[in-house]
Amino acid sequence: MYSSAKKVQRILTSGEIRKTFIDYFMKNHDHKFVRSSPVVPFCDPTVAFVNAGMTQFKTIFLGKATPSHTRITNSQKCIRVGGKHNDLKSVGQDGYHHTFFEMLGNWSFGDYFKKEACIMALDLLRGPYNIDPSRLYVTYFGGDKTLGLSPDLECFEIWRSLGFETSRILPFGVKDNFWEMGLTGPCGPCTEIHIDHNPHLLSTVDRAKQVNTGSPDLTELWNLVFIEYNRNSDGSITQLPTKHVDTGMGFERLTAVLQNKSSNYDTDLFTPLFKVIQNHSKVPPYGGLFPSSTWAAELDTAYRILADHARMVTICLADGMLPDQNQKLRRILRKALTVSKNNFDNEKLLSHLVPVIIETMNSGYPEIANKQNSILEIIEHEREVYSALRKSSREAFAEIINENSYIDDADLIEYAGFVPAYRELKLSKVRFKNVIPGDFLCKLTSTYGLTEEHFDILANLEGMICDLEGYHKALSEAKLRAKLSLTKDTESNDMTASIEESLIDLTKTLPATHCQHIYNYQYDTETKQYSIPPLRAKVLGILYNDVNVKEVICNGVVKSIDQISIITDVSNFYVESGGQQSDKGYLVVGSSEASHIIHPRLGVIGTHLINDCVVHTCKLPEQKFNFTLAVGDEVMLTVDENHRTANIRHHTATHLLNGAIRTLYGKVTYQVSSEVTNEHCKLELGLIGKHIAVNEVQEIEDFVNRSICLAAPVKAQLFNAVEIFQQDDVVMVPGEIYPETDLRLITINCNDLKLLSKELCCGTHASNTQELEQFCITNLKQTNRARYAFTAVAGEDAKRIVEVGALLKHQADMLEEDFKAEKLTNASELELQKIRHNLLHMNVKLPYVLRTNILNRVSDILRKLKETVKKNVKEFVEVEIHNLLQERSPTTHHFILHYISSSALMEEDVPLQRATRLCKDRPILVIAMTNDIVKARCCVPKKFKSENFNAEKWLLAFSAIFKGEIWAGQGQNMHEVCNMRGKRITMKFEEQLEIAMQRAFEYATKHVPKTHNSF
Repeated sequence: MYSSAKKVQRILTSGEIRKTFIDYFMKNHDHKFVRSSPVVPFCDPTVAFVNAGMTQFKTIFLGKATPSHTRITNSQKCIRVGGKHNDLKSVGQDGYHHTFFEMLGNWSFGDYFKKEACIMALDLLRGPYNIDPSRLYVTYFGGDKTLGLSPDLECFEIWRSLGFETSRILPFGVKDNFWEMGLTGPCGPCTEIHIDHNPHLLSTVDRAKQVNTGSPDLTELWNLVFIEYNRNSDGSITQLPTKHVDTGMGFERLTAVLQNKSSNYDTDLFTPLFKVIQNHSKVPPYGGLFPSSTWAAELDTAYRILADHARMVTICLADGMLPDQNQKLRRILRKALTVSKNNFDNEKLLSHLVPVIIETMNSGYPEIANKQNSILEIIEHEREVYSALRKSSREAFAEIINENSYIDDADLIEYAGFVPAYRELKLSKVRFKNVIPGDFLCKLTSTYGLTEEHFDILANLEGMICDLEGYHKALSEAKLRAKLSLTKDTESNDMTASIEESLIDLTKTLPATHCQHIYNYQYDTETKQYSIPPLRAKVLGILYNDVNVKEVICNGVVKSIDQISIITDVSNFYVESGGQQSDKGYLVVGSSEASHIIHPRLGVIGTHLINDCVVHTCKLPEQKFNFTLAVGDEVMLTVDENHRTANIRHHTATHLLNGAIRTLYGKVTYQVSSEVTNEHCKLELGLIGKHIAVNEVQEIEDFVNRSICLAAPVKAQLFNAVEIFQQDDVVMVPGEIYPETDLRLITINCNDLKLLSKELCCGTHASNTQELEQFCITNLKQTNRARYAFTAVAGEDAKRIVEVGALLKHQADMLEEDFKAEKLTNASELELQKIRHNLLHMNVKLPYVLRTNILNRVSDILRKLKETVKKNVKEFVEVEIHNLLQERSPTTHHFILHYISSSALMEEDVPLQRATRLCKDRPILVIAMTNDIVKARCCVPKKFKSENFNAEKWLLAFSAIFKGEIWAGQGQNMHEVCNMRGKRITMKFEEQLEIAMQRAFEYATKHVPKTHNSF
């Protein structure tokens, strides 16, 4: 046994402890340092956070990737707040649970194994860390009859050879000493090193009995996993061809041991945070008390919760995770804000803690230092939003929260859908007995936006349990139906569902389609298009409507709903992903290249990726071709080059737009969504701490166009996940799940503009920014407090839009000059009103800034015109009608039908009754349009009424075009006085007005005695 003599050594700081670990493996044992992956799950949709040190090496263990080095060491940032590893409820209640923690580790990929790993671990602990080996106990795998595995006596002998007494080498079963990645896959025995915090209190035999019992005096320090087996789908275990070592040691716990502290919260990782909290609040300093009935213990628990949550929030935000897209993060952040306010009377404490957290962790994670401003901006934004929500939502939740005091309003307050969901559950629970079914839970998600955490709260409120397995199945089926929706090309949903199911079944039996050909294209400088060579492919499967067939024989008789789904061994068609739409094109039946043979073309109307197979959905040709297509035949796949060219330009333009905004404003920017089509590109961004003004939209557009003029190369490179983690400035969509290998990194570097765009993207891109030709932003919408949605175009479309905008600007300039020179005619005023109406209601593509400026200028002119009118609205209408009646005498015009053109210039409601009062000797129908609302009034004197003509019938002839509702005032006869209620105009007002007035004129002309009637 090793000597228990204690060396005299100064206490190491936490930063020194971390560095000592990394240096030991790098310098002494030739390990390569690989920095921590972000805590944002990169390739794993099964977890909300990275929760273990081995996460970024999963593909190596699974045999899907080759390690860059066979020996690796690092310190991994980890978070556990849900699922199997959920430490959230224990945080603050004891001295060692955390939501965020660090995992120190060393890995061997097919290099050293058990003996070397144990020797290195013990050497580090007793050497640089100066831990007395007599305080240590080790465990090993004791075997399992079910798995057919014997005890790991090799590990036992290794520890014994290193000086451990048999009484300190303890066997345990599968639960404690056999590690598995999942239900299937790599697995193996492990050995754990436990440390005695009070070695002098009990004998070795008595202390050994407390290993793995949860005793706070004897805790696990380090776990060494020996990955040597594979768990098969049938539950059996087989040997792996390559053996690996995966170790993990909790950094916070190690720091407490080396700094001689009984609690992790007493180390220098937390004490600086406690000092900041105390300095910015009016409470006693942290005393280290744990939960009891005393106020001081409750305060110390709040200290621990706030410090822990502040660390977790800081790291998440630094790694690009956002509250908007991770509800667990938002919940923790809001819990920290609540504790700050309720326990320390300072809801800004979280912001004060961030700089200190960064300072204490900077030596291990230098990449977080330059994110400080962004972190603070997000926290302040979330604080403001949460404060507003608490004020506006508290009443809605008061009943539920008051009746169920254990519910934290931070869990619910931003979910307006929780209350109606709870009410629906109460109405439906009689049918469910004590289990809430999965399809009902899925409905609560789609209808009210509830998450699994809210399901738990709902279930607890009613004493029920949730069928989460059924929920996940229903959710997957709903997503699949949405993804494969073919309703545009079929007559019924039943047919669509049948086709979807048949395609899934068919593709299960087929090999994956090779899709590398989608990137095989070149830019033609003469045609300014991308040339895509046709691709010869072999047919692997055919679905005729919803039937899996080996052969299709077409005799020229084609139904409108007939379609063929064709799966090929290779494809050059891009399938919708990464926001980019699928390619269009056609599939040529037959492989003969003879020029005199005409082969039928099947138009490809859609593509889908199902079970890694590309499905080309085609329409049968309208021409009466006779042809046969069978499995095994060759076809020629031809992509529509115009369609793809527009998509390429718009996708690269999206990256440039994203990069331009980040470069120009340097604020907290994150991508919410994107859409790339042949018509436009759309990019929705979260932009915290910044409001985009109209002039800044022009600045962004100009910046992108300058990037295009620089002819910067657009590089596409392939990386695996671990390689991506080692790079800086890579933009990823928060919450997006990426593949582990063959990641395409699109890089655009415009040095002159200091623009650097590095995005993971599978889309098709230009090879040079100059190929985009021109860029134009056509629309901008603020979708919520901190989100902006841009719509833009590139290439020839952008040029055309700019040209149309220039013509409209010239027209507006001329009208403005006439206004300034007081030369505006009535026709000019109407033209101004028409421009304004079209800009507001017509879907005309124009440069956004130009459109906004012209609209403001035209509206300003119209406003000033109204201000120059000296008479009030009533007088204005009376003058127009009076002049009209003078022009049209009763002898030549036996009725009056008139649109008050000046009404469009008025803001106030036009009093049509004053207009009709001026005309008492004949029927009159007048129409007005103000603020996009059209209305009408009709009066018919008694002597003009007949069986076929009265005010109601005449006005009905007019109002039918606008689908307007007619009515009479109180005490009035509808046959003599009738009104059309105001109807909002949507579009094409001039056309509708002309038709309506023509019908009203024809009706009156037919039924009113006349000589020269007109309007």
